[in-house]
Amino acid sequence: MSLLEYLRLDPQCRNLAEGAIHAVAPALEDPDPAPVVMQLNEWAFTLAGRMPLPWDTRKALEALNDLLFVELGFEGDRETYDDPLNALLPAVVARRKGLPIALSILWIDLARRLGFDAVGVGLPGHFISALRTGPTLTCFDPFNRGRAVGEEGGAALVKAASAGRIVFHPDMLRPVSDRQILVRLVRNLHLRFMHAEDWEEALWTATHLILLNPLDARAHKERAFVHLQRDEPAPALRDLREALRLSPDYDPEIQAWLQQLESPS
Repeated sequence: MSLLEYLRLDPQCRNLAEGAIHAVAPALEDPDPAPVVMQLNEWAFTLAGRMPLPWDTRKALEALNDLLFVELGFEGDRETYDDPLNALLPAVVARRKGLPIALSILWIDLARRLGFDAVGVGLPGHFISALRTGPTLTCFDPFNRGRAVGEEGGAALVKAASAGRIVFHPDMLRPVSDRQILVRLVRNLHLRFMHAEDWEEALWTATHLILLNPLDARAHKERAFVHLQRDEPAPALRDLREALRLSPDYDPEIQAWLQQLESPS
């Protein structure tokens, strides 16, 4: 199944782990999500037998974190943080390490299988997870073994991730949609490929960003740039025209590229 087919079947991307595999499928030798989904089902079955009776949310979360980060040994990859494998869920499951967003996707998906209302929180530079209980949002950091994160902890994460360039605001702890989680996962890879000038890989990530968010002018502009680097002026021109149509503000760079491509040679 392609990402486009997945989005047609599950436009809200509620099957988050499955979506995370379809979103990065071109980077995988085997893009079939079934093995990861089956593994999550097995872990959820194990956890179901460890749930506290009478019910205690704190103890249930302790059991979840103990399974993932102690028994299974999942951890944030600090040594090879920029390795693209850290964003590929099958590789993360196999290697037991990954990026904050990949570990958060596993945590969220597993928590949902236990009946929790788990969501993602897109802090600048560091993705975390959270549980919703009515109006209350309780945040956790799967990159740091599921540690609880309040406003002070969120501010510390933003400061560390941005080297102090971004000022934390409590609104940053608001949840994002599942589809936005997949956008951020793919963008993470896209930025790495762009930095490495790997235009073949950057082309599919740019295309997947457009599939996930068709109204994003930035994604169309970025794919146009990739096409230009690949000496593909016709598709670059199409993307630039779409970026211009979607852009809420005047973009002199788009105008300059359009003028260059549309002018007679």
